[in-house]
Amino acid sequence: MKKMLLSILLCLGIFLGITGCGTETVDEDRQTETQDYGSVERETADVLVAKFNAQVVDNSTLNPASDDYLTTDENAYWYGLITGVYLIVYPIEFTGDLSSDIVDYMVLYVEKNSEFASYTNEYLEYLIKANNPDITTEEVSELIAGAIDSADAGTTVNNGKGIDIGYVEDEETYQYQVIRLYE
Repeated sequence: MKKMLLSILLCLGIFLGITGCGTETVDEDRQTETQDYGSVERETADVLVAKFNAQVVDNSTLNPASDDYLTTDENAYWYGLITGVYLIVYPIEFTGDLSSDIVDYMVLYVEKNSEFASYTNEYLEYLIKANNPDITTEEVSELIAGAIDSADAGTTVNNGKGIDIGYVEDEETYQYQVIRLYE
């Protein structure tokens, strides 16, 4: 009887030990599946356009976004950067006042037949860094490649630093979307 009770207790101990280990592994798996997307501070359209312009002027000879080439259309601010390449700023709520509209996302919109389409990646790097200066040039390249790879699935990419990057194209145009993530 003692042997049988000892065997039952031993089996029960082994069972509980295995079950406990299994639960720990599941919890670890859940933790690694959860991704921190990060967040950025709320900023107005005029501030983010100024940050974009600072990146462009400080690092290249490309044209910055100028109020001379600013139009509003469909509740967004459109800046003509160079023929066939545009910066579009979409606020959370459009008021027509750049200094009060909080940016939801920004788009680099490119006409495929533009002779200046080759400047897209450089402009995009400055746009991404304007939205989060902590993102490195290497990370920018990874985000761009990931956005293109994810386009067919209709998803965006994120590296945990508060912005998502999306890519959309049709027969005549393509666009990169820099989506700001707020808490």
